Amino acid sequence: MSLVGRDLFELWRLALGLTCTVYATVVTVRSLGGWVAYFSGKDRTTVLLRHYVLAQLVSLRLGRFRDELLRIAFWLAALVVLLRLHVS
Repeated sequence: MSLVGRDLFELWRLALGLTCTVYATVVTVRSLGGWVAYFSGKDRTTVLLRHYVLAQLVSLRLGRFRDELLRIAFWLAALVVLLRLHVS
């Protein structure tokens, strides 16, 4: 990847994309860490809430979840194909 032959807008777009990706990753990891710390509490309300969340996760219908993931993968693949055709 040569930076010499690139347009200034393309460099800006790459830098902005990288910055936003790192920011979103850091915010997500910090949020998940906060939830893990919250659910590791020992008081009664936190234990009840933790059990409720676990019961909801167990009752999650994995077939529907799998179908949604397959739809997302299909549309993502279609987007990649369209972008490849557009660039070529």
